[in-house]
Amino acid sequence: MMPPVRLVVLASLLAAGLAAAAPVVQVPEGGRPVEVLAQGVVCGPVRNGWSLGPDGRSVHPPARPDDNARTQDLKVADTPAQCATSERIVTVIATGPLPRIDFSGTSFYPDEGRLELRGVGLLNVGVAWSGKPRGEPERPAMEGQDVCLSPSKPRGLADCAVPVPQGLPTDTSLYWIPPYGRVGPDVKTYDALGNLVDPESLRIRPGRTILTEPLVLSNGIDVSKGPGSVPVSHSEAIATADCGIARCEPAEGFISVRNVPGVDATVTLRARLVPRVYFSRADVLDQVITTTLSVLACPLTAVEGSVLRGAENSALVVRLDPVCAHDPRTLVWTVNGLRVRVERVVKLAEGTYVLLRTGGTSDQQVTITALTSRQDGTVVASETAKTLPLPVPRASLELPGLGSIDFIPTNRPAQVSMASNAGLGRFVLEPLPGAYSVTTRESVTLIQGEAAPGAFVALRFGYRLPTLPAELATTDLVLVDERFQRVVREASVPARIENLVEFVCADKDGKDQVLEPSRPHRIPYEMRNTCRVIVHRQRLKPEDGNQEVLLRISVTKPDGSVRGESGVEQRMFLRPQGEQRDIPVPGNMGQYDRITVQVSHVADESRYALSTTDRTGLPSAQWTAIVTGGLFRLYTTAAIPAGLYRATEPTGQLAINFGVVSRLALLNNEGQERLLGIEAGLMGLGLVPQSGDIQFPPTLAVVLGLGLRVPIGPGAAVGAQAWLAYEFRGDIRRRTGGDPTLDPIVPSSKWSFIFGPSISVGNVGFNL
Repeated sequence: MMPPVRLVVLASLLAAGLAAAAPVVQVPEGGRPVEVLAQGVVCGPVRNGWSLGPDGRSVHPPARPDDNARTQDLKVADTPAQCATSERIVTVIATGPLPRIDFSGTSFYPDEGRLELRGVGLLNVGVAWSGKPRGEPERPAMEGQDVCLSPSKPRGLADCAVPVPQGLPTDTSLYWIPPYGRVGPDVKTYDALGNLVDPESLRIRPGRTILTEPLVLSNGIDVSKGPGSVPVSHSEAIATADCGIARCEPAEGFISVRNVPGVDATVTLRARLVPRVYFSRADVLDQVITTTLSVLACPLTAVEGSVLRGAENSALVVRLDPVCAHDPRTLVWTVNGLRVRVERVVKLAEGTYVLLRTGGTSDQQVTITALTSRQDGTVVASETAKTLPLPVPRASLELPGLGSIDFIPTNRPAQVSMASNAGLGRFVLEPLPGAYSVTTRESVTLIQGEAAPGAFVALRFGYRLPTLPAELATTDLVLVDERFQRVVREASVPARIENLVEFVCADKDGKDQVLEPSRPHRIPYEMRNTCRVIVHRQRLKPEDGNQEVLLRISVTKPDGSVRGESGVEQRMFLRPQGEQRDIPVPGNMGQYDRITVQVSHVADESRYALSTTDRTGLPSAQWTAIVTGGLFRLYTTAAIPAGLYRATEPTGQLAINFGVVSRLALLNNEGQERLLGIEAGLMGLGLVPQSGDIQFPPTLAVVLGLGLRVPIGPGAAVGAQAWLAYEFRGDIRRRTGGDPTLDPIVPSSKWSFIFGPSISVGNVGFNL
């Protein structure tokens, strides 16, 4: 990312490239006043530290302007009276101090794309360039600007590298721009003393222009159909060219070669560069470049995308022009001087394709040469081609419907998807005997492991070029292994629990019945001990892999408490084609006990191949069954009515009561008693005396009636009762307060009707 400072400075430089109607006057900050226009007046206003001279035509720049106050557009007119209607604008800019550039110490590197300035005051100095690439008439001129942001020293003589586009010609027009200033035909630049700067003095003439890329772009000359030519990268930098007995003439983008004495000759080319242009060879700068050129009789082309670097035992493909009459198999082929073998030859109308098997190269370019023989050494064809880095294959494995996996399955095939930028080529998965096999089904590539589980294998791919003729398009140019290894193991796919596990109980006739999951079932009480869980390991298919499941069996009583002796929890590891296993429900169950069987897969991503997109959960199943029982329950409970109301005369409140009550209640299908039941028992009434006129003595009573109970926990309930009671008590007395006219004995019957809320604890009884 470009630094923010560079963006700000470049924004000011880009304004110079725009076609502006207003002229520009720029002067260093703190400099002397300069004339904005030869005749007329500046209408103003003048702001941001600028000041207007007495003559009305000159301005004085600010001494230390802010970056946002350097540029100002001033309205000008021929007379002050015309200021209101004038539309003329003059732009004034307060630049930074003008630099002093040492042109002799400045170096231009067109191939590397940089200009190394040397001078004083280089910070924020801009550089503008304009150059036409040689030999490319269709390309427009390369123009642009950049700025020096990081001089080697803040003060004094310093160096600064300014980036420029690669590929500029050596005679590119280079100009320096004052800091924060502009360049262009409508721009006038003044120095700090107010003197006009000659635009030609802004031109940069580097002391050295250094070429770093090869100047001669071929090492052969094709003279089979007339005068040959040698392409060069910078024809404008060549002053003279000498080819010995042959005739060489520099031209636009190439050197023309004529009068070559025979196709079996070699030509030594000596190119002398123009003054101040050098070719860098290691640490040596040369002005004379010497190259030996082979005379080519057969045009040779390296097929694009087939010349790779960084690949051992790789192949490349070249195409000989149809004019070449040589049989490629009889020629001696070399790549960078090393002999290679011809593996395949395909002749077509457009030429002859030759597949050459090499040992690989790490060079940026290769020279492919065909000779008649090692002894004769006659060059029949030659080509220099740039090498492409070997693409990196990236493959992903996927189990259809289950998502991506990071291993090679041994029990089922996985789909292979390629995700690599192979350029013109493509990668094809190759089988590796003993490790994995590869099949193709409806244009889908499938892989299945063969190695022992636990082994690690890197996938092997063949690099192919579909643009080659059909006979070569299916040939692997190079074999490439993945940069990492994958483990080989089973792919465990979670199987449906209903297919593996059954819950079986006998019916009333003693015959086994398979209970369906997720549905309530009823088990005859006499068959309660026939229930069992059957694990069918023989139904597990090899392609499903090993399974790990968790079995839970729990039995709860009608009151919700757990029957601990009947609980089972087992973690089972199931292998395909195993034997059947029966697991009975332990313990002696009672009426209306609820049996719950839960079976689920153990959530282990290291074992199961789980989908990365569809996380709906692992398969699981649950069975529920209730042991049948009687229609009624008769039981005894301790009742504690806090307060009972005696509805029979004399009426009153009986506080703190306690007794034992037997209750007969109707049961529902799940063994839970209905709210209303018949109750009878012994009850202690009025155990705490109450304040009031009527004094009920504590008494023991036989009660019979109806009770409403709501369970609040195991063996506990709250309710309300309405009882008919016979009381074993003495007389009920009245407080007379010493009044002799009042009888202290209250007439009352031993039979009474009482009702009120109570809390009951305990449930000892049996079902009927």
